[in-house]
Amino acid sequence: MGKAGSGISNFIDKLTGMKPEETEELSSRMKGVCAYEYYHSGQRFILVDTPGLNNGELLQGAAFRAMATWLKDMYATHRQNTAEGAIGITGVIYTQSIKDDSVSPADVRSVELLRDLCGDEAADRVRLVTTMWDVVNESEAIEVEDSLRTHWQSLVNAGACPERFDNTPERAWIIVEGLENTKKTLLLQEELNEGTRLEDTSAGRHLRPEEWAAQSGQAEGWFERWIWKPCLNMWSRIAN
Repeated sequence: MGKAGSGISNFIDKLTGMKPEETEELSSRMKGVCAYEYYHSGQRFILVDTPGLNNGELLQGAAFRAMATWLKDMYATHRQNTAEGAIGITGVIYTQSIKDDSVSPADVRSVELLRDLCGDEAADRVRLVTTMWDVVNESEAIEVEDSLRTHWQSLVNAGACPERFDNTPERAWIIVEGLENTKKTLLLQEELNEGTRLEDTSAGRHLRPEEWAAQSGQAEGWFERWIWKPCLNMWSRIAN
């Protein structure tokens, strides 16, 4: 996950070498959750691309609801279908362009949302990945990186790790494999499983009331088309 334009989808493209699936129901990765099953060094990975935060095509509430729906359905599906109970998340990769030399209020709120989506217990599963190192002056980028580390301090203190991505498959896999095989349940998944309304979760409280209200007014048909149906289709592919 990350800010729109920060290289979320490109990171997955470098991992898999695949371009996004295009279907009638999900023609834009900007609008919904897109999951990829991929095998690397004999190990199976499910890589999940999410709508960009602060993206001009989606309200923040809509992007967050898309992620929350996928996480909740994954948690519930695996509780029902596996003897071990709910599947955990191996990692959450948050992308931030190193070309952005300032931190906006929206960026601050996105990081706060990320922190409360994961919770302190799963913060060590977070990788704070700065992208686009291949197109910047490194000495200038290091100054931006230092500023971002200050911005991320609460997450880093809880166990999150900053990483650099130079737009190569090799570096992308170093970041992913560095997570190893430790799996955890995110705080948001636990809260939703306990019956907490999305708006009342620790992460959901970072969104303003008007964002929820505006999204509710716009999104009944949108949500079914771009989020709910793709989630069902994706789970059908994984189950098979």
